[in-house]
Amino acid sequence: MSLLSVDLYQSATDPEKFLALPTGVNPAELMGPMTFDRDYAQVKRYQEAFEFDTTETYAGVNAAKIAADILTVKWAMYRREG
Repeated sequence: MSLLSVDLYQSATDPEKFLALPTGVNPAELMGPMTFDRDYAQVKRYQEAFEFDTTETYAGVNAAKIAADILTVKWAMYRREG
């Protein structure tokens, strides 16, 4: 089992878009997400210190991609589907 502690943020302009960051990272200090998608310019905290299990299946999201993004670029943008 591989757990990542992440803070989840929801886009203020599109409630289906989320941003996952390592716990404690301030989203206001990141330019990357909003560079790719303006919907991430304003986010609100959705869940703090979520224990994200990279081996679990989460409905409507690609857990493996989220984990890979967090481990490589330190943030992951995703859209909750279905």
